[in-house]
Amino acid sequence: MALPFSGRKDGLSLSEALPDRSLFILVAMMSFLAALTLTGATGARTLSTRWAGGAAQLLTIQVSEPDQPLSGASKTDKTAPQSRAETVLADLATLPAGTQVHRLTQEELARLLTPWLGDAGKTALPLPAVIEVRLAEGHEAPADLEQTLNAHVPGTVVEHNAEWSSRLRALAESLMACAALALVTVGGIATMITALATRAGLSTRRDIIEILHGLGATDSYIAGRFASRTGGLALGGGVLGTLLAMAPLLLLFRMAAPFAASTLQAATPAMPDWRTLPDLLPGDMLAGLAALPFVAAFIGWTTTQIMVRIWLRRMP
Repeated sequence: MALPFSGRKDGLSLSEALPDRSLFILVAMMSFLAALTLTGATGARTLSTRWAGGAAQLLTIQVSEPDQPLSGASKTDKTAPQSRAETVLADLATLPAGTQVHRLTQEELARLLTPWLGDAGKTALPLPAVIEVRLAEGHEAPADLEQTLNAHVPGTVVEHNAEWSSRLRALAESLMACAALALVTVGGIATMITALATRAGLSTRRDIIEILHGLGATDSYIAGRFASRTGGLALGGGVLGTLLAMAPLLLLFRMAAPFAASTLQAATPAMPDWRTLPDLLPGDMLAGLAALPFVAAFIGWTTTQIMVRIWLRRMP
């Protein structure tokens, strides 16, 4: 007849078999690393999406001597474009509907070149006109666009960001793969730590478990007692590790926020305010961080259940 073992004081003394401090701290450290890795994976995926949907549709056109009159243009015809830059803008107006064309102003161009030239407004170098072309969704630039522009305005340079977009997207995908591998590794390490702690706890309580098992305690009961304790410790460690990771994550996210700018006009955007920063955090990243302690608890509970049941079946 099975004895009704219930309550916390069941003779297993799990607080001694599975010490709180060691397992709790180890799981907290694993959760801290997992939180950082998860955030890195989310950031890489966000940048990959931005590069695939934003930079791939962006063209940058440079026109040297933009304000010089176009060779062959009639100075008496006031309706025809008189400068090289205006001629290029007129040609770009023939692109498919929905295309956005913007010529950077002197202030925008100076702000863009400040990291390399300092105060570009005081430089004596002749600066070209920079025209940003954002194609409509699903459209591609004509293959002969550069040849057409050069035929009308010699010396025009067209930079296709699609090539860089594919390279950056490949880089982001490789970072995501590395992050996924790191998460699997962290999960594997957490599983091994839990398994070793459970095995050590079983070894220290072998005599008591044999007595209770002989008196009628089922495998499910004993495994459940061990699993409940390791699951609780893993949950607490997961919460602590995730909370400790929030401070460096917010700092890194704030530092990386300016790189989210998708246009040349926002080349040097200001960092977001600390008070508005939580509103900018991706929802899927917050959901992943919130689920992290429960994943840690599930790993601890499941690993312990399996280890204890295997150990009990091997017990003579």
